[in-house]
Amino acid sequence: MDKGHQQDICYLLHISLEGLSGGTTTRDELSRIWSLELQWFTPEEADEIVAALAERGWLTESESKLFPSPGLELSRPPLGWRPIPRRLLELSQFQQVSSIQPASVPEVARVVTESKPMPRVSDPIPSTLPPDRAEGSIPQLIGMIADKSALENKEVMRRAQRKRRALGPVTLWMALALVAREQGLDMHDVTAAIEA
Repeated sequence: MDKGHQQDICYLLHISLEGLSGGTTTRDELSRIWSLELQWFTPEEADEIVAALAERGWLTESESKLFPSPGLELSRPPLGWRPIPRRLLELSQFQQVSSIQPASVPEVARVVTESKPMPRVSDPIPSTLPPDRAEGSIPQLIGMIADKSALENKEVMRRAQRKRRALGPVTLWMALALVAREQGLDMHDVTAAIEA
């Protein structure tokens, strides 16, 4: 298998598992993320790809939970990357690069979540960067999008988080602005709310 195929799998699993509790998931949840949330595959393709990744050792399954096989280093994809189903179904068997012994789910989950977490604007970590002024407008922005689009606040947030997973390092207010645009809201009102 060429390096590009392996990189595609590392990108796919990074996006899919980032932000999930413990960096683990189930077959059904992974299929749902790929087919419904990210809309990359049909439900049938998603099920087939999950099965292929598990059968060929790219994912390890323990107690109905899936996690990346030990030795597989996940990496953030470049902006605009999309998986190609045919390439993912042409996988060969995963070859571990080191002699890591299979670990328990909690230990592997800890390794996955500790590897380069996505920075969040609201983290209370001291920084030399200037504060993000738009962060304070997030509750108002959610309310405005919900009111004008007839969506519930929870649905607005779910859509924004889906965009963040798909796009990578994007602030929450930018993801909310994308949701607003998707709903056909006047972007002048949106930018006024962000800059308020």
